[in-house]
Amino acid sequence: MARSILIVLVGAPGEAEIDHYQLLQEEDARSEAARAGVDAEIVLAPGFDHLRVIRARVRGTGKPVDAVVVEAASISSTQLILKELAGSMGLVLLNIEPPGLESHARAWGTLHPFGTVSTHHRRIGEIQGRQVRGLLPRGGEVLCVTGPEKSSAAVERLAGLRASLGDGISIYTTEAGHWTEVAGGAAFDSWYGLYRSRSFKVDVVAAQSDELAMGARAASERIANTAHREMLTRARFLGVDACPGYGAKLVDAGKLAASVTTPANTGEAIRQLRQFWDAGRPLPLRALTEPRPYPLSSAPSA
Repeated sequence: MARSILIVLVGAPGEAEIDHYQLLQEEDARSEAARAGVDAEIVLAPGFDHLRVIRARVRGTGKPVDAVVVEAASISSTQLILKELAGSMGLVLLNIEPPGLESHARAWGTLHPFGTVSTHHRRIGEIQGRQVRGLLPRGGEVLCVTGPEKSSAAVERLAGLRASLGDGISIYTTEAGHWTEVAGGAAFDSWYGLYRSRSFKVDVVAAQSDELAMGARAASERIANTAHREMLTRARFLGVDACPGYGAKLVDAGKLAASVTTPANTGEAIRQLRQFWDAGRPLPLRALTEPRPYPLSSAPSA
């Protein structure tokens, strides 16, 4: 009998706001599951609903689940999932690292696979910092639109950006509640509401996803203050993910100055699970996939 994997990603079927990276994750999972000969059930659900989805599938259907692969939306939801499954089946966490990961691995035991697969999020921030430096060789002002701070990915990306900016570049930050265009616009509006009556300058808007970048750009174009709007029209916008059907096209069309290619991690998670089941090879506790600047020339070496 083929192994069965439940894959839970962030999103909701038919929702107006598309997270193109999650669609890339879904495509990668289907492709690798077919190659690996495993049954993969893929569910898109809001981050707050992941525990309910997992609980309903594991407890309610009677169909065996050999492993869960989940892109948890926050540290708190990750902790709840860890408590729910508690070593009863395989688990791969995507793009998040809960506190005490080693302790969780020891408690999980060796009967079922356990590990994490994540893009090197600090490296994403470092690449974006190099892109900023390439655009501002004489220094300047950067507005960073981050993802939700409850996400370890957002925290690590911002840390990498700050570390790589160097002297002469100052940074404002504003937090988006989700990784979507609407949330990017709302985050920009929140920041601008604090600064509209002040003297400020923004040379680059560095957002932690392409959707956040486009949302912020659209919001900046709606500003009523002519001087502020014209100044932001001259700003360069940077994103992250560079999905072929979205972010990469925006860069190619000149709507974004650059992005960072973020590989999907679902396929790597399935490959590692298959190796555990076939050869007994333990999963790495922290498997990292490497991002790349898009285009490659956009991030000069340090």
